[in-house]
Amino acid sequence: MFKENDLHWFPMRVRNSSVNRLETMLERLNKQDDICEAFAPLGFIRVRMDKMDFAPLLLNYVFVRSTFAKLVAVKSNMEYFEPLRFVMHPVYDANFDRHDEVLYLRDKQMDDYKRITSTDNEKIIFLDNLEYACKPSQPVQIIEGEFTGVTGRIKRVGGKRCVVMPIGNELAPAIIDVPNRSLRYISEEEI
Repeated sequence: MFKENDLHWFPMRVRNSSVNRLETMLERLNKQDDICEAFAPLGFIRVRMDKMDFAPLLLNYVFVRSTFAKLVAVKSNMEYFEPLRFVMHPVYDANFDRHDEVLYLRDKQMDDYKRITSTDNEKIIFLDNLEYACKPSQPVQIIEGEFTGVTGRIKRVGGKRCVVMPIGNELAPAIIDVPNRSLRYISEEEI
């Protein structure tokens, strides 16, 4: 659990996002004194076999770096912002009782995420089967190549070795076809 006055990245849902609305919201968020930074990965995606279009890579998501307390205050200002919703994820206590907490990312996780979504690379995919992508697996760090330093979890997708970066149970970008020699196995604490 995080402290309300510590800086973190919060993935948030935006209702009915389009490129224009998302860019406007990002501009407004970045102008707020209470917000350090806002980010949404935008890029060209294939909408048909013969057509590419500029759109959000993840529909209806924006990442905001702020404190929880300040972000709650900004969220309440519906005059400027469409309803922003925190992404919740399940957490289990020692008695296996489930309760939901606000999902947040550490700076390292967000730096890795921004790095892989900011590059126009055919090796980056977004997994549809989140149930599979978010299952526990061995944590790894890429030690050579274009994505040196990126951490994630190793999975096999379509018979290829991938490094998946699950963000809660919501998102799962993956770097496909990473050679075994480019990986270093790490502990859970290092991820």
